[in-house]
Amino acid sequence: MSNNSLPTGALPPAANDAEQAPTRIQQDAILSTSLSDFGTPGVVVEVDPDEAEALGAFEETALTEAEAWESNADLGDALEGHSHGVA
Repeated sequence: MSNNSLPTGALPPAANDAEQAPTRIQQDAILSTSLSDFGTPGVVVEVDPDEAEALGAFEETALTEAEAWESNADLGDALEGHSHGVA
């Protein structure tokens, strides 16, 4: 039998509990080369450029210059008379 006055499972209060900042634990990422580890928290999956391209990492989604100027159509007269280099 215990002389402890705390209920079973209860933890005693920490000394200076109100003044203590939480302890931060930093853990380095785990490095893997297996695609099956992709999406696992804390795991960085290294792939070669060919694998990355096959996975779509380098898919170009940027606008062309002409598309960018077309998107300014709502500016109307504000662009009139300004040369922007699009034929």
